Amino acid sequence: MAMINAQDVRIPKHAREAVAHHEEVIVINRERPAYVIVHPEDRARSSGSARRGRPLRDALSELGRAASPDSAFAEDMAAVLDSVGPTPGNPWPQS
Repeated sequence: MAMINAQDVRIPKHAREAVAHHEEVIVINRERPAYVIVHPEDRARSSGSARRGRPLRDALSELGRAASPDSAFAEDMAAVLDSVGPTPGNPWPQS
């Protein structure tokens, strides 16, 4: 990681206050985000191996509360397909 002395950079007071309140500050250069300034404690927390999503037990619990499959759905779909007529073998052929 590269480090610079705070005296070498002019950071506006409102940006310093935002970082002190653990808010991210995005530095814009030519209308595009160039840097993000974060509080050191927030960087330490986010640099670990953050897990995405939810734990498996929570996902399984959600699935357990879901409605059971509709047994008549397959019959309804078969009736729709019968009313339409033959369908192409590959509905997405190369063009």
